[in-house]
Amino acid sequence: MQNRLITFESGRQSCCRYRQNYDQIQGEIFSFYLSRLLGLRNLPPSSLGLVRPQDRQWINVQSSLSQAQWTEDRPVVYTQFLNDLEPAYIPVQFRGRDRHLNPSDVQRHNLQETASRDELLTLAQWSDLLILDYLTANLDRMVNNLYNMQWNPAMMDSPAHNLARDSKTGLLVFLDNESGLLHGYRLLDKYEMYHKSLLDSLCVFRRTTVDALRQLQSQKNVGKLLRHMFETRDQSLLDFLPFLPEKSIKTLNYRIDQVLEQVTKCQSLYGA
Repeated sequence: MQNRLITFESGRQSCCRYRQNYDQIQGEIFSFYLSRLLGLRNLPPSSLGLVRPQDRQWINVQSSLSQAQWTEDRPVVYTQFLNDLEPAYIPVQFRGRDRHLNPSDVQRHNLQETASRDELLTLAQWSDLLILDYLTANLDRMVNNLYNMQWNPAMMDSPAHNLARDSKTGLLVFLDNESGLLHGYRLLDKYEMYHKSLLDSLCVFRRTTVDALRQLQSQKNVGKLLRHMFETRDQSLLDFLPFLPEKSIKTLNYRIDQVLEQVTKCQSLYGA
C-alpha cells in the first residue's frame, strides 16, 4: 500500500503519500503550489518530507515502514487529513454531451426559486476545478468520468472521481492531483480531446482566477514562481526531488494561454 494515515504529536493527521516514481510526487506537490499561485484553497495543505526510519519523527513507526517496504530517503507528500467530507456530484450543466456553463445558465439559475447562493458558489468552484485540471492535464477527475462513459453511459451521474465536498463549509476539495504536470502531459495525445471539451464548455470564470492567470501570462514567470515555492517551502528536499522539467513549464505556459483565449472568446460572446 502506498498511502498511510499518520498522526503527529500534536494530534493532527495527514495522508502520507509514497510513490515509486518521482513524477507522481512532483505532480502532487507542484499542482498544490500552482493552486496557491492562482489563489485557490480547494487543495488541502501539502508539504514534502523524507522517509528516514532512524529519525525521531519516524522511530516509533519503524515496523510499519518495514511492512510498507518504504525505501529510506524517498520523498513523500504530507496532505492534511480532512474530516466531514462527502461525495461531490457533477453539476447538471456538465453531465450531457452538450455540456456548458455560461452567463445565461447562471442567470436562469438565479431566476429559479430554489436557487441558492451556495449552489452558485459551487458552480464557481467547478469553474476553478476545470481550469486547474486543464492547466495540469489532470487525468484522475472529470476526464476520468468522461473517458469511462464509453463503458458506463451513466458515469456522469456518479460522484466525481477524486473530488469531495466539505459538508460543513461547502468547499469542494480537489484530491489526488499526482497525474498533473508530468504524467498527464505525456498522455495528451490520448486525452487532450477530453481536456479541451471541458475547457470549451466553460464561459463562467472567477475574476480573481483570471487576474492571476493574466499576471502569470504577462510575466511569463510561472516556472520561476513554482521553483521559488519549492526552494522556500521544502528546502530540505532539493537534493532528493527534481524540479519540473523545462518541457513541463513550456506546456504549462501554453495551457495558460489557452485558458485565457477561452476567456477572451467568452467575453466576445457574453461581454465582460
